[in-house]
Amino acid sequence: MKKTAFVTGGASGIGAATCRILSKTGYRVYIADIQREAGQILAQELDDAIFLEVNVRNESDFERGLAQVMTESNQLDVMVNNAAIVGTLGPISSLTVEQYDLSQEIIQRSVVLGTKHAAKIMQAQKMGSIVNVASIAGLLGGYSPHTYAACKAAVIQFTQSVALELAEDNIRVNAVCPGAIATPIHTGTTGPEWQQTIKKVKESCIDFQAIPRMGEPSEIAEAVVWLASEKSSYVTGQALAVDGGATAGKIWRDQPEFFKSFHPVRS
Repeated sequence: MKKTAFVTGGASGIGAATCRILSKTGYRVYIADIQREAGQILAQELDDAIFLEVNVRNESDFERGLAQVMTESNQLDVMVNNAAIVGTLGPISSLTVEQYDLSQEIIQRSVVLGTKHAAKIMQAQKMGSIVNVASIAGLLGGYSPHTYAACKAAVIQFTQSVALELAEDNIRVNAVCPGAIATPIHTGTTGPEWQQTIKKVKESCIDFQAIPRMGEPSEIAEAVVWLASEKSSYVTGQALAVDGGATAGKIWRDQPEFFKSFHPVRS
């Protein structure tokens, strides 16, 4: 029987790249997104892919979408909780409750809901892999707006906590923490101006991390698919940074000259 994967935010960016690789690997892929046109186009492009209109703010959409998966495929092998937005910008003094609630619902609560309903199916199967797309903003301060960072940190802690519960049911739960990646979330657009806008963003990220370039969605997707697969069968409860070395520290050329030229006296 063909393995199945359910990917939220699957119509664009990291989600779409993940769907493409999963499809090439032999999975039936369920593309869960609110972007109907983009999702349908991607589904037509891939072999054995189905678009599901899913708003991750609604628990009923998860229930309906996963019920369709079980009706059509009778199993769920992989759940990828990827959907997110940048969320609220600006100083804490300007934050509104409405802005915060929206960010929390899409970035954090959607992961909780996706995991909850995937876990019900996977516990009955006694197998499965859940991969949550977090961010290096959840590992270190200063990489994103306040609410985004807080929600992604919660995703990481939630991943670790649930992994400890579900391990006895042969279910692994991990997170991938991307660094600066060339996706629409960094430009706020998927329209004709996308290429020009992302070019400027890429140029600004050259010195952001040790590897002097922005990452590509496919590079995150490869990590997601590895964690989803049996190749990582002994890995659970982890937050894997895929960030070009951003979380390793300050790039070498920006470190003090004293550090680069220091040679300890040997006795």
